[in-house]
Amino acid sequence: MKLRELLSGVCEIFEEHNATYALIGGYSAVIYGSPYVTTDIDFVVDPKKIDFELLEKLKAIGLEPTENYDDIEKLRAFGQFVHKTGMVLHIFPEVSGFKLVEGIQIEVKEFDGKKINVCSPEDYLIMRASVWYEEDKLKAIILIRAHKDFDIGYLMKRAKEENVTERIKWIFEKAETDVDALR
Repeated sequence: MKLRELLSGVCEIFEEHNATYALIGGYSAVIYGSPYVTTDIDFVVDPKKIDFELLEKLKAIGLEPTENYDDIEKLRAFGQFVHKTGMVLHIFPEVSGFKLVEGIQIEVKEFDGKKINVCSPEDYLIMRASVWYEEDKLKAIILIRAHKDFDIGYLMKRAKEENVTERIKWIFEKAETDVDALR
């Protein structure tokens, strides 16, 4: 099984489970044109839908939990699985800079003939600015150079909400993009 097939299969499970979700992390950047390479898949999933039924559905496609999830709170806290091929899946109720709340933009993208929910490229940048390790700075710069089409109004609104406005300006400056457009 390839990573793309696993991603598609997991999204199908979320849909069948009526779980609101968004692909985040490196694979979302790939969908927006980043040349980034990743070996795992990361999702934010509605915490009310992270339950034992979802756990069993993920196991059915070969994803084994890395912890003994004997209660829902552990599953929601750790949410890490390894596929029998070695690929890793993470499901989170929220991450730094992103949670599924009203006003958050989720984009529906075509992926291998199927529709999947992906965090917006703006929210990808917000997540990277919220964490702010060197790796995150570089990944944000790479996405800006690759994607180039951002909703600046939404980006700056989210930057203000997450208290990362100066970091977003810094990222655009380092990406050699017109920082004045961010004002």
